[in-house]
Amino acid sequence: MGLTVAALGGCGSSGGGKAESTAPAAETTEAKGSSDTAESADGAQAAETSWPERTIEMVVPFKAGGDTDFYARTYAKYLEKELGQTVTIINTEGAGGTVGAQSVADAKNDGYKILFYHTGNMYTNKLLGATDLDQNSFDIACIGVVDNTNVLCARKNLGITDAADFLEKAKAEPGKYSCATTISGFSYFTLCKMEKTGGFEVNPVDAGGASAMIPALLGDQVDLAVNSYGVFKQYIDNGDIIPLMTTGKERNENFPDVPTSTELGMTDSDAERAYFIAFPKGTDSAILQKMSDAVANIQKNEDYVKDISEAYFVEPAFVPYEEVQTYMDDMWAQMEPYKDAMGQ
Repeated sequence: MGLTVAALGGCGSSGGGKAESTAPAAETTEAKGSSDTAESADGAQAAETSWPERTIEMVVPFKAGGDTDFYARTYAKYLEKELGQTVTIINTEGAGGTVGAQSVADAKNDGYKILFYHTGNMYTNKLLGATDLDQNSFDIACIGVVDNTNVLCARKNLGITDAADFLEKAKAEPGKYSCATTISGFSYFTLCKMEKTGGFEVNPVDAGGASAMIPALLGDQVDLAVNSYGVFKQYIDNGDIIPLMTTGKERNENFPDVPTSTELGMTDSDAERAYFIAFPKGTDSAILQKMSDAVANIQKNEDYVKDISEAYFVEPAFVPYEEVQTYMDDMWAQMEPYKDAMGQ
């Protein structure tokens, strides 16, 4: 399947593109080794609710097989043990996640239809004017995963040796290099932020999804791609794809040789997406607290920690019910200033 060349210039160009803000997001609680989290989860008074008393439907607003689906299915497995009821995954794709998310926003607020989604697509869709859904459209129980492993990669025969080499050449010839992204997704926002903070411009190409980026790079259809490290790992390991830089604040211990954009002088270039569990508005707060407590317990489960680390190289991260609204508001404050740069 061919790729669609985005009808856009680079993120910061007059033809439309992307950008981001510098407002600091509320910090997540590192679940591993966090005594504060442990006390909150273990010492909290049990939520006064009989929920759940039957199967819970967890909507994933994307097709099966991606990172969101993986995290949701992983959580479903452990939530069944914590809550004592079946958690069924419902994949409802469409409009970059909006179709599935809207189905939960419109659902009965009894706790039996919930959403597993992430800030990346939800906020990007809002920035692009594709939806009005945001953190205030739901009652959010907690954040259970934070992915800060975004990486900019190049095809091996591009003639780019490392990040410094890329930055020098990309700045010298704006728009020369094409970059696979998902225009309705977080990878597009990440690319925009890298362009703005790095002072370069590339030609964004809408790959439609992470799975299409690999053949595009290997087939020389595009020069670059940006997504989570786990998407590219197999091909990085065998030398077919070159990792240039990540957008984490610090180097990841799972791939310590890849520099961060921050250390390359790209101030405020870090980008992360938070995966959250949300309920329809008006859900009983006791249900939200009970879900948050269950997720807190899962964070300390060594099998869960191993599952997410081996699959996507992320560490446990958790924002509880009582703090999640502030975290979500702060993350929106980081992204909202990029609305104009993303072509709106």
